[in-house]
Amino acid sequence: MNRHLFLTDRSLSLPGWLAAFPEARVRPHPASGDEFTDTAVRLAWIHVGPADDVAARVRVAARVLPGARLIVLANVPGQNQGLAALEAGASGYLSALAAPELLRQVASVIENGGLWVGPELLDRLLAAIAPRDGARRAPAVLDRLTPREREVALAVAGGAANKEIANRLGIAERTVKAHLGAIYETLGVRDRLQLSLLINGLPKPGN
Repeated sequence: MNRHLFLTDRSLSLPGWLAAFPEARVRPHPASGDEFTDTAVRLAWIHVGPADDVAARVRVAARVLPGARLIVLANVPGQNQGLAALEAGASGYLSALAAPELLRQVASVIENGGLWVGPELLDRLLAAIAPRDGARRAPAVLDRLTPREREVALAVAGGAANKEIANRLGIAERTVKAHLGAIYETLGVRDRLQLSLLINGLPKPGN
């Protein structure tokens, strides 16, 4: 079973953490010079406050836990902090008060190679990585898609939402969702962020 480690400056963990993962361990944030490499830890949950340097927290955790995927738990989630966490190498960002059921869902997604961000943060990420001039050289991997799937994939890579894609292509929004499901399966990606990263030639956060 994958082991969970919660890193926090709180004297006690929040109730939801151990309710989600009773076997988890909780310990203080490591300092930059600490050494406590533990190859059994697969998911490290990094608890941060609004004033914390989230990028520094993530980088230190990545150094001392090189085999773990990192998830940031924020007291007051914000888009700028979330972007900083992902840019530093985190695979997920969400509220520290998330319900146990959601924590388990996040763990499942990330253990299977996915990323977890909220919808507003996802929109900012997609807009940030879309080519500024609208020009895009489609990678050869898109040759595996049907012509319509290719259109949908390129629209997603440009930051378009499902409703916008549906209006642009003259199809129903549910048809866009169906195309996306087929695209994800064909290209081996989990979500629209990974799809956009693939098309725009950028590495996945956490890699």
